[in-house]
Amino acid sequence: MKSNNKITLLISSLGGGGAEGVCVTIANKLANNGWKVDLVVSNLINEIYLSQLSENINLVVLNVKHARYTSIPLLKYIYKNNVKTILVFNHELAIILVMIRIFFKLKIKIISRNISILTIKIEQLKSQNFWKRNIVRPLIKFFYNKIDYVINQSFAMQEDLISIYPKISQNSSVIYNPISSHIINYANNNDLNKVEKKNYLLCVGRLENVKALDYAIDGFIGIADTFPNLRLKILGKGSMEQKLKQKVIDCKIQSKVDFEGFQKNIVPYYLYARATIQTSHYEGYPNVLIESIAMNTPVVAFDCPGGTKEIIKNGINGYLVKQHSVDDLKKKLLRLLSNEFNYKDLKFSIKNNQIENVCKNYEKVIYAYL
Repeated sequence: MKSNNKITLLISSLGGGGAEGVCVTIANKLANNGWKVDLVVSNLINEIYLSQLSENINLVVLNVKHARYTSIPLLKYIYKNNVKTILVFNHELAIILVMIRIFFKLKIKIISRNISILTIKIEQLKSQNFWKRNIVRPLIKFFYNKIDYVINQSFAMQEDLISIYPKISQNSSVIYNPISSHIINYANNNDLNKVEKKNYLLCVGRLENVKALDYAIDGFIGIADTFPNLRLKILGKGSMEQKLKQKVIDCKIQSKVDFEGFQKNIVPYYLYARATIQTSHYEGYPNVLIESIAMNTPVVAFDCPGGTKEIIKNGINGYLVKQHSVDDLKKKLLRLLSNEFNYKDLKFSIKNNQIENVCKNYEKVIYAYL
């Protein structure tokens, strides 16, 4: 249904993260459905998704480096544009909105997309810098339940949220992430069933401790002798890069592992991989898995806290692996590579991630708070 209503989306940046990709995909679809969309960002540093933003969206840049500096320019934007409802894609920005609303007695409605397993997020903030440890962490604990409505990426995230704030159960729901528009456009315009897979496994993600890519490397080592021509391609950048490269050298498999860095066009990597591996300590709702499946490439992933188990259907679009078990990872990789896995029409297993279905659910929530 077409709408002349207006909605503001708020996020820190248009960098290459999962939340940013979802934000742009949702914003574009809302604009396509007739909404007047303002997308407010803190800055355009590392603006990976800027080129994918629809020309029908009004981009507002606050020109501040960090979320903690957004209060004044955000308040000016709200007053100037008579904003009624904001959909926010960041915990810290959501808290700032709540505090602005309380302090200035604003009547805005705040819808927050929960981007993480909140209990884990709060615990991790203990070990971060002074601002996050002593300011952001207590503010999230105190103010997050004062948001009008929370959209969770997975049922695991919703259960976790309610365990902290039981009263929020009436004002929260689960809406799965949409498949990125450039991924689904390629899938819809090409016959993926004719693709001949190449002899490599794929890892995609930030090279940070939470992604635990050392387990993926260990799993690859465990099957390398069985499949001597198999390669491992690792896409991403991060603080663990040198440590992971050194591990590969120490294990004498540097001739079989390719560190590809950050890739703006990831479609070819998904398309030709035999499988995508994910070994994270936890995930909210991993976009990498649904993107890989949309490209007819099965996934092998740890059954970590979060929404991974809500995506993978064993033997149909991949395999779940016991958390932190390298032995089970090797077993599942061997099963996938040794048998004739059905690579056809995997995308039908993720119908709930089609943007049409996802956006309808977002619109229902937004309409309720206009």
